[in-house]
Amino acid sequence: MKIDVSFWNYTRQNACRTSPREIVKEWKELGITTGFSFRYDPEEDSREEMIALIGECEKNGLDLIVYDLRVYSPPDNFDEREYAARVRAAVEDFGGFPAVTGFYLGDEPRKAQFPNYRRAIEIFRSLTDKLPFMNFSWCDAHLKDFPGREEYAAYLAEFVRETGLKLVSNDRYSCLHARDYEPGFRETGIDKYFADLNLFRGVATACGTKYWTSLCSVGHWMYRAPGEADIRWQIHTALAHGAEGIQWFFLYQHRFADDYCSYPVDIYGKRNAVFGFISHYCRALNDYTAKLLGDFSFRRVWHTGKSYGKTPLLRRGDADVFIYSDHGQNGILSEFGKGDERKYLVVNNDQEYPEVYFIEDKEGKKYHVWLPAGGAHVVDPQRMV
Repeated sequence: MKIDVSFWNYTRQNACRTSPREIVKEWKELGITTGFSFRYDPEEDSREEMIALIGECEKNGLDLIVYDLRVYSPPDNFDEREYAARVRAAVEDFGGFPAVTGFYLGDEPRKAQFPNYRRAIEIFRSLTDKLPFMNFSWCDAHLKDFPGREEYAAYLAEFVRETGLKLVSNDRYSCLHARDYEPGFRETGIDKYFADLNLFRGVATACGTKYWTSLCSVGHWMYRAPGEADIRWQIHTALAHGAEGIQWFFLYQHRFADDYCSYPVDIYGKRNAVFGFISHYCRALNDYTAKLLGDFSFRRVWHTGKSYGKTPLLRRGDADVFIYSDHGQNGILSEFGKGDERKYLVVNNDQEYPEVYFIEDKEGKKYHVWLPAGGAHVVDPQRMV
């Protein structure tokens, strides 16, 4: 198993502070597997520099999603002929390189925008076999168009099937609510985070696509600047709910903004502690945890202690192993399978405190493991210690 690791990038290419070689070296240090290019405007930015970035990705075995303004975000007043010409030009410039896995097409569409995006994807796919990358989001603003999450999920699944999208991606950062601005605000935010993981993972499973989710690496609005436990917790809870890729929001400060803080790489090129946390845990994700899971695929997930996002609570007999915590903290058990074989992922679902989890198989064999906040442990029922 390999988990895709990517990020959001809003920096203009002509504002990039260093060379393509140094940028890709930095991505490798962060455990990135799929780069996200700087924002490219053919009227102002260097085609040769973009090609150099693509070349560095190819040398280093990274895929790349190209952020080209000719492809991104078809306007509300959608001119199909003009858009086709723009996409054709972008594909001619960059689509022939093997490292280019796709182009960034759009983000968080409102219901009224879905028809234009449907047509944009059709045009894009008629011109290239590269991935049209779109990100989706469920938020309370959608309630004016959909009665609830279930109706939105059904609508999105139909959209994915009709357009042939091969990747479903979403964002939700409410798990990092900084405090209880009103009673229960932090817990409600965690519940919404898991509800969205279940929603979008469900759409991806129903449509036979890959699933990515966006995780928070920058403090902003009511969201706290993440610490080490927050980075670890987000990675492992996403993996436990079936994410096959994660995307950090975001790495590079691209402007001064009073309501944002604590960037992994600030506008002066200085790295903060979060850069180091992402570097460690994303590399460990693929070098250790994903390797232990091998070529097994996500199947289902349970929560223990407290259910978030309507995730089923684990009962004895649900899985080949049963887990419980020594001091009552919440946990997650996920099943990964290959044929009749199964492996399990145990996650400490507390954001602050370590906990000891007991793991017991159907024959009564049992062992325990201490996990830090957000920590994870892979269980092979065939090799219970």
